[in-house]
Amino acid sequence: MTEALLVFGGVTHRLLLDASSLMYRAFFSIPPTVTGPDGRPVNAAHGYLDMVASLIVSRQPNECVHVYDDDWRPAPRVAVYAGYKAARRPDPEGLPPQFDMLREVLAALGQPQAEAPGWEAEDAIGTLCARAARGDRADIVTGDRDLIQLVRDPAVRVLFTVRGVSDLRVLDETGVQQRFGVPASRYVDFAILRGDPSDGLPGVQGVGEKTARALVHEYPTIDALVADANAPRRTGRMLQRSPRLCGRIRGAAEYLAAMREVVPIRTNLEVRTWKEDRDDRLADELAERYRLTGPVGRLRRALEATSPEPDR
Repeated sequence: MTEALLVFGGVTHRLLLDASSLMYRAFFSIPPTVTGPDGRPVNAAHGYLDMVASLIVSRQPNECVHVYDDDWRPAPRVAVYAGYKAARRPDPEGLPPQFDMLREVLAALGQPQAEAPGWEAEDAIGTLCARAARGDRADIVTGDRDLIQLVRDPAVRVLFTVRGVSDLRVLDETGVQQRFGVPASRYVDFAILRGDPSDGLPGVQGVGEKTARALVHEYPTIDALVADANAPRRTGRMLQRSPRLCGRIRGAAEYLAAMREVVPIRTNLEVRTWKEDRDDRLADELAERYRLTGPVGRLRRALEATSPEPDR
């Protein structure tokens, strides 16, 4: 496989696809009875390719980048907080092998792919967004709320999957404010306080979305919140506001410190990227081998329909 550095210049609109999130969604959206000639499931790859074709037609990007988890439970996060994703169930048996076939098919179609060694797709996406040239726009397609923290106008939006890619919630800075009641720039603090059970992060005891939102508006940083909770009785606003909550913030100080290492997406990692020359003959062979002729054909037609006209 040929490695290449994606050049983030001259491309005005890019889709960054959280392939791990979208494949998982596709696996449960399409019956496992959709199989290849050898009887192995191909439902996730089938659904993913169709989603990409639909996105290309509807969003008209200059480029799609398919981004994978290299490690869905990165060691640096686990070292700080052992409970990170500790209780998450392993992937269904039929799903992991489909990532290999997806990578093969996308490579044959000349599609850019990426991952950050030792990290999650969200961290690779964060790093790619940070590298983007001035004037470029990125739409992140995902069902992972963590990526909302990357939203910044006008460069980065999140297209959040509600029902596949046929129903996407568009989250720019206004959308984040309307949906969660906090600025996108403070979404990390909001998520730290609220917690995220799907990642094994309980949040601060007794703090739900409403209280987390209020605290984000009242304090400029988590540090300021903790400092106020530890302030002397006469000067601490938090104690006057709610003695119980004040005690919970003090008791969660170590947890809050750990979350400031766990929740933020990394934006300065090594990202491995690759893109091969399109090989339609190989793509056809793979489509036959995995019984993905329909999805591969639809994706190829979408790519051809949106390709710029050659210079004359």
